[in-house]
Amino acid sequence: MHGQLPRNLDEKLVDIEQSYRWLKSGNIKGETESTIVTAQDQAISTNYFMNKIVKEEIESKRRLCKQHEETIDHLTSGSPFWAKNEYLMRHDKVCTHLHYSTCKVLGTETTDKWYTYMPKPVCEAGDATVLWNQAVHTDREVTANRPDIIIKNNKEKTFTLIDVAIPRQKCCAKGSGKEVNIQEFTYRATANMEPEMYDCTSNNWSH
Repeated sequence: MHGQLPRNLDEKLVDIEQSYRWLKSGNIKGETESTIVTAQDQAISTNYFMNKIVKEEIESKRRLCKQHEETIDHLTSGSPFWAKNEYLMRHDKVCTHLHYSTCKVLGTETTDKWYTYMPKPVCEAGDATVLWNQAVHTDREVTANRPDIIIKNNKEKTFTLIDVAIPRQKCCAKGSGKEVNIQEFTYRATANMEPEMYDCTSNNWSH
């Protein structure tokens, strides 16, 4: 099982350097790093691991649904039982951190800790307006018209769209459809808008 994550990474879909950047920062304990790497290698004692690797006589299916193989990959990102609750909560936490960091840079009022911060639908600071989970009306119908965060520069009349996805590595290709729709909305339906990516580990923006 060791080395499963590096073998599965597709350089066309995943930024290898950024994916391993957290290992170089030294901001977490060794025990935490060990647990994360073990999970990434699918080496935690799930039913699938115990059945296929340890060779115990145990059902490999997930205990909750009895339908899917109980793997770390499935539990962290592929369970339909958790999609509307735990996964959505995780997505919103990531977006909250981005919103908090953005507002903090712009100088708007925030809390001391990002995890106690509650994003407002509209935040204004000087020439900038930050929108949280707001639908955008366009001249023609666009299905992906609700970016997680929109940053509007009122002076330059430009917008930055931020849309967050936390897919399984296997689902990166499947998830690209939404990205295409967002880019289509960005370049065709609205003028002067450019998609941005945010690096949580270094608080840097990149195109």
